[in-house]
Amino acid sequence: MSFFSFFPIIIMIVYFAIIFGILYLIFKWVNKFISLREEQNGLLREIINKMGDNK
Repeated sequence: MSFFSFFPIIIMIVYFAIIFGILYLIFKWVNKFISLREEQNGLLREIINKMGDNK
């Protein structure tokens, strides 16, 4: 078999690797965003509780 018979297989592997890489980065970014949002909500709750305690 020549190189050209493996060429479409190599292209498909690279194509799927790029797609899975992009999906992984999106998944990682969304998880980071959600965790930062939860941390922000926790900090805001602490600030509100401290402001209420000072009254």
